[in-house]
Amino acid sequence: MSFEPAASLEIIHARAQMLTVIRQYFLSRQIIEVTTPVLAANTVTDPNIESLSVATHQGEMFLQTSPEFAMKRLLAAGSGPIYQICPAFRAGEEGERHNPEFTMLEWYRPNTSLSGLMDELQHLVELLATNFGVVWSVPRRVTYHQLFEARFNLNPHQVDVRELLILAHREFPQSVQHLGAAEGAKQLDDVRDLLFSQGIEKSLMSPHFVTGFPISQAALAKTGEVDGEDVALRFEMYWYGLEIANAYDELLDSSELVGRAEKDNKQRKEDGKPTRQLDNRLLSAMDSLPQCAGIAVGIDRLLMCLTNSQSLEDVLAFPFSIA
Repeated sequence: MSFEPAASLEIIHARAQMLTVIRQYFLSRQIIEVTTPVLAANTVTDPNIESLSVATHQGEMFLQTSPEFAMKRLLAAGSGPIYQICPAFRAGEEGERHNPEFTMLEWYRPNTSLSGLMDELQHLVELLATNFGVVWSVPRRVTYHQLFEARFNLNPHQVDVRELLILAHREFPQSVQHLGAAEGAKQLDDVRDLLFSQGIEKSLMSPHFVTGFPISQAALAKTGEVDGEDVALRFEMYWYGLEIANAYDELLDSSELVGRAEKDNKQRKEDGKPTRQLDNRLLSAMDSLPQCAGIAVGIDRLLMCLTNSQSLEDVLAFPFSIA
């Protein structure tokens, strides 16, 4: 059995270089680095994300899927702008683009708009691309609606699920076989996700900022009306067909948070998954949370783009298969 890392020493040095550039960037902008627990009593209620649990002397605890909850508690305590680079964990996610353990860069900017956060992310990645000698262009800003119109000639916010299923069976018959037996809103989301991932995402080779996702995909983002349609106030960045970043205009309404958690747990129960208790410390922080925008960046995927790597195993020293 080999002891050697999966990633080359050249890539391991490139990761160190990337992290140095990122830290210098945030230092120059007076955004402070923080550290929060990787292991905590609560985890996300999102039915599309599964957490890894650990048995401790205090009972079951969870490896965090992101540092979001703890960082929001710091923001509510008056920390000001903060960032963190840390390991994150998600169960059952393994492949060319997924590893159960991955590295996340997450930062929050009080009193900043989503557009302002796009600008900051653009400047950071441009700096990294220059440092690595990689071609980078100003990201195209496009809506979820526009992408569906261009690829499938339909409005994803108004289309009937039956029409989407017919389209999915025609365009991606093998992928449709893996859809679950969900009905109603869950089925609509599942089919939209399939069409987006198979028919759109992989074509976004140049940098793109995608906005205007369905409100059912808001997670902990605010929702609002944009161009006459109710959408989630968030964006994702794509590069080389990879989702690199996910950003929110952060939800501040504690009652809305409770409602979304209840809806999540109802869906989890229908899916045969364990329900998750809402983090009461996060709930307590909501009333003091400042208006802010937050973003999570997949460091490993970003390193793939900067080093022209084809798989996460190319950029991880010890991926799950040999950890």
